[in-house]
Amino acid sequence: MDVLDTSAHSMVESLHLLLQEFQKYPVLILTGPQGGGKTTLAIGMLSESAGAMFEGRARSAQPVVLVRRDAVEKLKAAVYEKRTLPILDEDGSPIFTEVTCYDQLKLLIEGVFDVMELGEQELVGQVTALVDKLGLGVKSIELYADDDVLIKRRLARHLDAEARLRDLLEKEKKYGIESNILGIQGAKVADPIHREGITRYADDQISRTVEDFDRIIPTKDMTVKQCFEEMIGISAEENKESGFLVLHTDDGEKIASDLVVGKTSNSLLGVTLLEIYIGFRQNRSLYRAYRHAGEGQVEVVHTYTPMLQEFASIADPSAPPKDPTAPILSSADRAAAERFNLIVTVIDSEGRVESTSKKRQQELIALLMQP
Repeated sequence: MDVLDTSAHSMVESLHLLLQEFQKYPVLILTGPQGGGKTTLAIGMLSESAGAMFEGRARSAQPVVLVRRDAVEKLKAAVYEKRTLPILDEDGSPIFTEVTCYDQLKLLIEGVFDVMELGEQELVGQVTALVDKLGLGVKSIELYADDDVLIKRRLARHLDAEARLRDLLEKEKKYGIESNILGIQGAKVADPIHREGITRYADDQISRTVEDFDRIIPTKDMTVKQCFEEMIGISAEENKESGFLVLHTDDGEKIASDLVVGKTSNSLLGVTLLEIYIGFRQNRSLYRAYRHAGEGQVEVVHTYTPMLQEFASIADPSAPPKDPTAPILSSADRAAAERFNLIVTVIDSEGRVESTSKKRQQELIALLMQP
C-alpha cells in the first residue's frame, strides 16, 4: 500500500490497515496534506511495539515517522560515524564521539525536512538509505482525503487538539516511546522538558486554526468585489486584518475560502487561511519549498497591516529609517509569493491595491472603480 484514502475508511479501518504495514516495515513514514490524518492515526498506532514517533516541524504538511521498538534498538546499537568534537584532549589529540544510526535518523528529520527543506521524497530516500544498511525495511504511505473532507477536518482540528495531545503524552510514558512533538494545531505541551501538561496557544501566537480568526464570513454568494468592499469596511471601522483566497485556473477564477477576520490588526492570517482552505505539500522545486495540493494558482488577498510593515522595515538594513512612503505590499508578502508560488494581493482601508502580479493589480483596480 502506497496511498490511503482516509475519507473512504473509518478510523478503525485506517488504523488496522496501517498497523498491518507497521508489522511488515519497522520504519513507517506517513506523508500527505494537512487533514489527511497523519498525526491522529500515528498516535492511535502507538503501543508496546512502537519505540519512537517523530514529526517534521516545518510549517506545512509535516511527515510523521514511526519506528518500531525492535528497530530503535538496532539503530541505537549501530554506529553511524565517529564525529570529531571541537575540543582537544589534554595531550592535544582530537576527541571523538560516536553518532548512532538512531541519532542520525533524528538529525535527518530535523535537517533534511526542517532546516534544508529538501522535501518529503528526499527525506524518505535518505532514511531508507540509512536503515537499509541494517536490514530494516522502510515504507512511505501517503494519507489523503477528499478536498471537502480535508477542509472540514482542518476547520475542526482545534476542538480535539488537547485530547489528542494528552493521548500522545500518556502513551509516551506508558510504553516508553520517544517523541519530538511539541504541539498539535490548537494545543501544545506546557513543559517540553518533562513533556508534561497541555496548554492552549496564547493570544499573540499563531495556532493555525480557526482560533486565529475573530469571525468567519461565508463567501458563497459574494463576488470578489463584494469581498474587497467588506474588507475595506472592516479595516476602516475595526482596524482588523481580513482576507480570503482566490483560485486561478484555466477555467477562470473562483473564491476558494470564506472571508476571515483576524483578532488584531496584524494577525498574519494568511498562513492559517492557506493551511485550512488550500493545504500545501512540501515538494522542493527550485526556490519554492511548497506547492499547492491541487491545480491552478492561489491568490492570497489580505488587508494592509501597518505593524507587519514596520517590522519588515526594521529588519531590512537597506530601508531608510522611518520611511513614510512604505509600500502597501510588504517584503514578507513578496517572499511568501515566491516561496509558495502564490499571488499575494494587499488592499488598504482607502481601497488602494498592490499585488505581486502587476496584471492582477490592474484588474482589481479596474474592478474597484466599477460602479
